[in-house]
Amino acid sequence: MAIISGSVAGVLALAVVAGALISYFGRIQVDSREPPVVHPKIPFIGHLIGMIRHGPLYFTQVSSKVKAPIFTLPVLGNRTYVCGSPALTAAIQRASATLDFDELIVHAMPRFVGLSKEAAEILKDPTATTEGSRRVVEMAHSVINPPLQPQNMEDLTMKQLKNFSDYFNGIRNDQEFKLYHMATRAVAFASMDTFYGPKNPFKLNNDLMEDFFVWETDVVPYMVGFFPSIFVRKATQALSRMGKSFEEYINNGHVKEAHALIQSRQALHEDAGISIPDQGRLEVGLSLAFNVNAGITTFWILDNIYSRPELLEEIRREVRENAITAPGTISYAKLKDSCHLLASVYRETMRINAPMNTARWVKEDIVIADTYLLRKGSVVQAAGGIMHWDPELWGEDVHSFNPRRFWGTQSGLKNPPASDQKGEGKTSQQVHAAAFRAFGGGASMCPGRFFAQMEIMSLVAVVVSGFDILPPQGKEKVDWNPARDDTKFPFAVSKPVRDIDVRFRRREGMEDLEWKLDL
Repeated sequence: MAIISGSVAGVLALAVVAGALISYFGRIQVDSREPPVVHPKIPFIGHLIGMIRHGPLYFTQVSSKVKAPIFTLPVLGNRTYVCGSPALTAAIQRASATLDFDELIVHAMPRFVGLSKEAAEILKDPTATTEGSRRVVEMAHSVINPPLQPQNMEDLTMKQLKNFSDYFNGIRNDQEFKLYHMATRAVAFASMDTFYGPKNPFKLNNDLMEDFFVWETDVVPYMVGFFPSIFVRKATQALSRMGKSFEEYINNGHVKEAHALIQSRQALHEDAGISIPDQGRLEVGLSLAFNVNAGITTFWILDNIYSRPELLEEIRREVRENAITAPGTISYAKLKDSCHLLASVYRETMRINAPMNTARWVKEDIVIADTYLLRKGSVVQAAGGIMHWDPELWGEDVHSFNPRRFWGTQSGLKNPPASDQKGEGKTSQQVHAAAFRAFGGGASMCPGRFFAQMEIMSLVAVVVSGFDILPPQGKEKVDWNPARDDTKFPFAVSKPVRDIDVRFRRREGMEDLEWKLDL
C-alpha cells in the first residue's frame, strides 16, 4: 500500500491501459521473444470489452485457450502481459527494480480519485529520478508501512478491537440485518474512527458512507474516464462530496486527532505542494484501502461457516478452548497462534473470493526467467484468478471450499484432506508460495495484511462465539451461499451477487455477556 492499497493494482493497470494511446490505430509490433500474443476478435478494444464484461474470469478464459504460463494482450495499441505461473510470478517479483508498482500508481492515481493536473505532475515528478531524490509515492512507503507492521500496530489494534467490541455489544437480541451491508459498514465506520479520529468525515455525516460505497461500486468505469460525469454520474458526485468533506476535515484541523500515520501522510502531501482539494481526494483513495476488503471477507467467512453447522461447532469449540481468556474476552494473539482451523478457513475463503491481479509497470526492457521479453512502457500482471482456480495447482476440488486446505500451511495444499479430517491427506502437496495472491507478493505485498487478518479473525470469532444467525422473522431458513459476482474486477475480494437477510440472536446463557476483543 503506497498512496493506496496494493490490492487495487490490477484495476489500476486496467485503467492505465484503457487510457493509453487511445488514438493509435495499428497493430502493435511484437518481438518474437515476447510472450505469445492473443489478438482480439475486435481490433484494439476486444480485450478491453472482454475484461469489462467478464471481469477476472476473462484472464482465466484466455489462459485456458492459450495454454501458456504468460501471454500478451494487445489493448488500445499497448500491451498487457498476463502471468498465470507461480514460478514466473516469483521471477517477476524479484525484478522489482525494473518491474515497478510505484510507476503504476503514478500513472493511475489521477484517474482513481480525479486529481488535478497539478497534483498529477507532482506525483510524477520526472526530475526525482535524475536528481537522486524520492517522489511522493516512494516517500509514502516510509509513512504508511511501518505502523502496519505487527510489532508496531498495538495502538491501532486496540482501538479497532474496541470499536468492534462496542459495535457487537450494541446489537439487540433478534436484531435483523442484511449481512453484507452489516459487515462492510461495521468495518468501514470502525476503520475511519481508528485511523482518522472522532471527527472523521464519516462520523460527522453518516450518509457519506453510502456515498463511499456508491463510488467504490463504480470506480472502475470512473477510472476509465469516458465521460464519467455522464455515464457514472452518481459515483462522480459521491467522490466530489467525499473529497470536499475531507477538504473540510483538513482545513478544520481535525487531522490532529487522527492516527500518526494519517498525520504524517498529510504533512507529506502538504510539503510536496499538493493542494488541499487534491489532498482530500487522496484521502478518499486511502479510505478504500481501509474500508472494503476486510468487511467483504468477513461476510464470506461467516457465510462459509454458518452454512455448515458441523464446521460452525468446530470453530466455536476451537475459539472457546484456545482464545477465550475470561468470560466474554477473546485474545487475538491466541486466535492467531492456536486457532488453526479458523486460520485455514480465512485463507481458503480468500483463495476462492480474492482473485487479485498484482500489476507492475515495465520501466525498461527485461527478460524474465531467461525466456520472455517484457517491453518498456507495458504492464505485467500476475493473475490471481488464473492461479487461485487452477486445478493443476490445487487439485480437482479447486472450485470447492475446503476448510482444511490451509491447515498448518500459509501456501496451501494440493489434494488436501477431506473437509472433516485434520492434517495433510495421503497425497497432499504444498502449493507454490507465489500461487496465493490474496495480498499480492514481493516488494509491494500489501502492508495492511496483518491488520486485515486481525480484523477479520477477531470479527468472526466474536460472532461465532456470541451469536446464532437465524432467518429473519417470517422466513423458514437463511438463504446462504450467494453466487460470487465474477462480472466485475474486484478490489482484491469479490462481492456477492446478492445480500443475505439474517437475524442475530445472542446465544443461550450469553444474553447479557459483554464482549471484549483484546490483544
